[in-house]
Amino acid sequence: MKIIRFILVLALSGFLLFSLSNLLGVNGENNPIAVQSSASTGYVKVSSILQNKCVDCHSPGMTRMPIYSEWPIARQLIEKDIQQGSARFTLSPKVYSGEESFTPLMLARLEQVVSNNKMPPVQYLAMHWNGRLSTDEKQTILTWIAKERSSHESAESYTSEPVQPLPLSVELNADKVALGNQLFHDTRLSGDNTLSCASCHALNKGGTDQAQVSTGIRGQQGPINSPTVYNAMYNLAQFWDGRAKDLQDQAAGPVANPIEMGADWDKVIIKLSQVSDYTRAFSKLYPEQGLTKTTVTDAIAVFEKSLITPNSRFDQYLRGNKTALNHDEKAGYQLFKNNCISCHFGPALGGLSYEKMGVKQDYFAMRGGDLTEVDNGRYNVTKNEIDRHAFKVPVLRNVELTYPYFHDGSVTELSEAVRIMGVTQLGKHFSEGDIDKMVAFLKTLTGEYNGVSLSSLNAHQ
Repeated sequence: MKIIRFILVLALSGFLLFSLSNLLGVNGENNPIAVQSSASTGYVKVSSILQNKCVDCHSPGMTRMPIYSEWPIARQLIEKDIQQGSARFTLSPKVYSGEESFTPLMLARLEQVVSNNKMPPVQYLAMHWNGRLSTDEKQTILTWIAKERSSHESAESYTSEPVQPLPLSVELNADKVALGNQLFHDTRLSGDNTLSCASCHALNKGGTDQAQVSTGIRGQQGPINSPTVYNAMYNLAQFWDGRAKDLQDQAAGPVANPIEMGADWDKVIIKLSQVSDYTRAFSKLYPEQGLTKTTVTDAIAVFEKSLITPNSRFDQYLRGNKTALNHDEKAGYQLFKNNCISCHFGPALGGLSYEKMGVKQDYFAMRGGDLTEVDNGRYNVTKNEIDRHAFKVPVLRNVELTYPYFHDGSVTELSEAVRIMGVTQLGKHFSEGDIDKMVAFLKTLTGEYNGVSLSSLNAHQ
């Protein structure tokens, strides 16, 4: 009986302590950050909401610490919450003031958690009863996000969408595009004149080789799946681990890689210089530099910037054709927005952030087999432990053609890829019906290259 009374007293004491913390405030209250006069009225309201409701976990250095924060266990839990929260979404004083704008990534993540009532989390609300977003506060945030996106090319009724249609054309130097196209398909860029850039990025195979890993010079197998070159201009960086800052930097890598194209750049330039069409083209287009590694990779990068695939059925839908998608495809898009949009957003539906593979469940344990160096992902570039197993989010344009999936090419079926993403990234087990609808939506992302459907190109390979 004494033990029961002791437990009840302990529980009541803890409850009163947490209640007192919640009612009387916290240590180190922050003074409100004023919003710049140039900011919209909508953002003044949004900033106030965020400062009141999000600062504790998403603004390192500004956290309002509760009076129980010095307890050993409590301190560890709070520090973990702040670390996880700020890693996913960080609000700095400059963001609160409007001096720095929200990025598309931040807008997508904020929209998803507000729309799905995911924030604040239950454990936070248990200690902060006034932390919940009201209906009016949610609507204020979502209305502001919609206005932030109002410059999209979409039809007026879709300007608030987290995904934008691809432009129907891009302004590029046509002569450089043509030169880059020729170089992209030229086997003289490889050490034994057998491979070109198109060997691993075939334009009739969704911009990939549709193989688990690529085959390089002398039949050597690479360690990683080849990502699509279509719409690669929308990536924040290139390669799965983001080690190349742009398309030109990326174009230089495979040529000199001993298990890819296995060439020496000095020798490649000598070979290309023996082709009169190349020497004339480079003299005209790069008169000050001529034919060099820098100008060759620049021409290839300009060509790759032209590899956009607009006019998918989904693009037509975004531009106002409500009949472009059927009922299941629209339902699939809604499911996709509810679950996937915080990573797969923007014109290419991805490519704009790095994410850990296996947020909710260990992907590599599920996959089986030994871990490889490429499984480390972004860590191989930064050597920062937080980046281990993080990869650049793949773009989903033309995804039905860019199989097999993931950095390791371990999955051949799109439905299986959706299922695995649900389990490992979201901790959700999607029903077969929901998977079918999301796959139906994803297949509407297949676009055109030079006016020809990529599905048609793939069928005639």
